[in-house]
Amino acid sequence: MSEIQELIDNFERIEIKENDKKEDTKEQKIEQQSNQDESKDTIVKETNDDQKQQQEQDQQNQNNKDVQNDQNNIKDLNNDQFIEKQLEEALTNKLIIQEQNKGEKYQVQDQVNIDDQLQKQEHTIIKGTMRSDGTMRKDIKVRAGYKNADMVQRYVIPQKRK
Repeated sequence: MSEIQELIDNFERIEIKENDKKEDTKEQKIEQQSNQDESKDTIVKETNDDQKQQQEQDQQNQNNKDVQNDQNNIKDLNNDQFIEKQLEEALTNKLIIQEQNKGEKYQVQDQVNIDDQLQKQEHTIIKGTMRSDGTMRKDIKVRAGYKNADMVQRYVIPQKRK
């Protein structure tokens, strides 16, 4: 029995050793897993940090773009306002010029009318006379300042002048 007892003891020792080994391997696995989890956590944290930084950078870029777009819009508005002012000035200048031209046209027309009236006023009418056969001659208009060819003094050379 002593041999059997020894064998049982040996078996128990081997079993205990194996159990210890199993527990050690389990502990090692648990440690490895916890290390992996920690490394995963740090990786996840790092990626989260990177993502946050990327998001912040994207947000800043977007803000910069918004600010730049706002500035461009303001410049465009200023340019549009400037162009509108120029157009308004051009339009008012054109209207002023048109009014001046109208005034000049009226002045020219008035001058023409006055000249026409003067011409109408500056003539004499010679009444038609009766012919010997009893018919009437037409009235003759003679402009003011008109001289008949017979009445015009002819040119005389200086040697013959008195």
